[in-house]
Amino acid sequence: MTLREILQGKKEQIVARWLDEALLMYVQDASVAFGRQKDRFANPVGHSLREGTLVIFEALLDWSGAEKVRQPLNEIIKIRAVQQFAPSAALVFIFKLKKIVRGELGDKAKETEISRELRLFEQKIDEVALAAFDVYAECREQVFEIRTNEMRRSVSYIVDKLNQRENGPKLVVAENENESPRA
Repeated sequence: MTLREILQGKKEQIVARWLDEALLMYVQDASVAFGRQKDRFANPVGHSLREGTLVIFEALLDWSGAEKVRQPLNEIIKIRAVQQFAPSAALVFIFKLKKIVRGELGDKAKETEISRELRLFEQKIDEVALAAFDVYAECREQVFEIRTNEMRRSVSYIVDKLNQRENGPKLVVAENENESPRA
């Protein structure tokens, strides 16, 4: 029996344990709620984790490259990026899959052929982790851009209000970051 066949037979248990590990970063009450509520709209965090871990695990079994996992990673990680988790905390769940798989394999992991296949499988998990770091960085950059744009809109609004005063100096908002506002 190959590693893929073993893991395919234990897919439900592995993905369930992996989901539990991914939810551990949340406080206990939230973790329980995210794990139980299956509705996509009532529980976007739990839904994205439940769906994403399954899709990622299946992609690892039928490996054709890390690009196949970018979309489910994006769904999971964009939530974590907005929640201000450190990259290590946001992405540690990916590495925990190695321990879960080894736990499910038990003594079979020591068999020569399974051991060789397991090393290759764990290399795929590492590739997924690297892709996840890229996705996290992209998401954090988007969050930063949104915040910067919101700040610019706020400043423009304040300047407009100040300019509406009749006796005060007229201000102009700088168009690019290197200019300073003019009176």
